[in-house]
Amino acid sequence: MRVKCPGRLAVIGWAFLGCTEPVGSAPQEPFALTGLIVFDGTGAPQRTGQTIVVDNGLVAYVGPDESAPRPDDIERINLQGKFAVPGFIDVHAHMPAPEHQPSVLSTLLAFGITTARSTAAVPATGTELRARLEREELHGPRFLTAGRLIDGPDSPWGFAVEVATEEEVRAEVARQWEDGVDFIKLYTQIPPQLVAAAIEEAHARGLKVIGHLGRTTWGEAAAFGIDALTHSFVYGFAHSAVPAPVANQFAEFFQPNPAFDPALFDDWDAAMDFDAERFAQLAGQLAVRRIALDPNLVLAEATAWGDDPDVFARLETHLDAVPHPFPHPYSSQWSAADREAARAAFPRFLDAIRILHERGVLLTVGTDLQNPWMTPGVSFHRELQLLVEAGIPAIDVLVIATRNGAESLGILEEAGTIEVGKIADIIVLDDDPLADIGNTRAIYRVVRQGTLLEPERLLTQND
Repeated sequence: MRVKCPGRLAVIGWAFLGCTEPVGSAPQEPFALTGLIVFDGTGAPQRTGQTIVVDNGLVAYVGPDESAPRPDDIERINLQGKFAVPGFIDVHAHMPAPEHQPSVLSTLLAFGITTARSTAAVPATGTELRARLEREELHGPRFLTAGRLIDGPDSPWGFAVEVATEEEVRAEVARQWEDGVDFIKLYTQIPPQLVAAAIEEAHARGLKVIGHLGRTTWGEAAAFGIDALTHSFVYGFAHSAVPAPVANQFAEFFQPNPAFDPALFDDWDAAMDFDAERFAQLAGQLAVRRIALDPNLVLAEATAWGDDPDVFARLETHLDAVPHPFPHPYSSQWSAADREAARAAFPRFLDAIRILHERGVLLTVGTDLQNPWMTPGVSFHRELQLLVEAGIPAIDVLVIATRNGAESLGILEEAGTIEVGKIADIIVLDDDPLADIGNTRAIYRVVRQGTLLEPERLLTQND
């Protein structure tokens, strides 16, 4: 293909065509990607011989090559035999300090993540960053954000807002709403009565609520009407899912929590029963209410194998702008026996997520970016692999990583699938992701809101 720089595709087609203009986000003039095998994210089978026409940042046509419009002034790019999927959505991606944001944002794009949400943020990494992206001062995924996490007394995080009364939690929700956040985030030390008040106040103001919970179980939060839950493993799920007769034994079996005892892994594994009434009731609540869950298995794996250099290397932490510690700090104080028990129990957590999926729970993909070993982009694709290892079919995992993320964020009408009228967030892959979910990393090009980008160039910007 001939290079047109400067010219019709120069604004954002520079990466695709080898030009050197700075990255921008304004959509280029209409172009067509032809010869594709398309997985549109709806769950429908792949379709071969497809053309996607992009116009003004939106999908204008997706369908058979032979039926595609052929105006004389449209650039047609032959991608014969390559695979197209919707842009990936990371629903749990905290952002770093401003000096590292350009690197992290471009890395996320290079790995095909076209939408990201921070589930808790101070203004500089939340609402201010969102505004900078909207003003095109930075180039990165579409970005949504919660505000400061809201926690009970003695929060483990210095940036949390601690609340002790219903009046305090309602006032904080109102304050964050006035600040313009997209979501409210509740944390582990907040008790049930305050969770209920926060959800009521947030919903009255049109805000969804996310929970990384501990003092409040998932079942309690579901009954209160929470919109999304984060994590699995011992970051909220373990103590919420055990059978009712032994619930008190595991009431403190969540992290972060100073009373957490890793010696309980063996007992938890023995007690867990997916046929028990409490688990069935929880799965039903989550499914019926469409409460989104990002299992964040990749952080669970990193914690359980926190002294394993092979796991550390697999997560390619060298790609991150911020150095990562070794061993993993969330399990660095565990005994060898504790680690062995955690690793032995890990498949049961995978089983739990598969069963929740089979029972209709809205799973999403979230990485808890900025936590140790959660390398931008790399951790997202490892999460997809772990979902497949859990027994979820690859076609469902792709829906989880795209369409489900958009539903959970409330943007499904405009994103999450490749359909006419939706934002043109598209990933072009060299190899079939349904044959091997690892092929989601074989990214040939990224289309971000009508912008053609070359992954290698995005990563080069970080050097």
